[in-house]
Amino acid sequence: MRKSIIVGVSTLALAVPSVDAWAASHATVAKTAVKKKVVVATKSFTGPAMQASEWGPLQVTIVVKRTTTTVGTKKTVAKKITAVKVPVSPDHTNRSIYINKQALPYLIQETLKAQGSGINMVSGASDSSDAFIQSLNSAVLHAKAW
Repeated sequence: MRKSIIVGVSTLALAVPSVDAWAASHATVAKTAVKKKVVVATKSFTGPAMQASEWGPLQVTIVVKRTTTTVGTKKTVAKKITAVKVPVSPDHTNRSIYINKQALPYLIQETLKAQGSGINMVSGASDSSDAFIQSLNSAVLHAKAW
């Protein structure tokens, strides 16, 4: 009985330093884990009202989501256009209202797809498309500077 107690205590005394070493190594790994920080911000940018030939002014507003990710000392910034609005569009004749009701949804869809001002013009709405792209380009340039 006495021998078994001595053997048990001796085994325990030998095991404690290795358990402490294992715990210390895992504590070191936990301390050196790199923290990741993500900051998300949203902001609207409005381009100037551009003249669509004789039809009237057209203005574009974009909503941009900026995601800043910091891992250790490395910082990455990603920007995405999440919404496009047209607060001002030519509406002084029934024809211009009809054309813009047809063309503006396509221009908005193209902008969200392209994530910039490199979009195609809509056939039959050349003046509105041109004014849309000019106003959009200005808003995108302001967003890039943000």
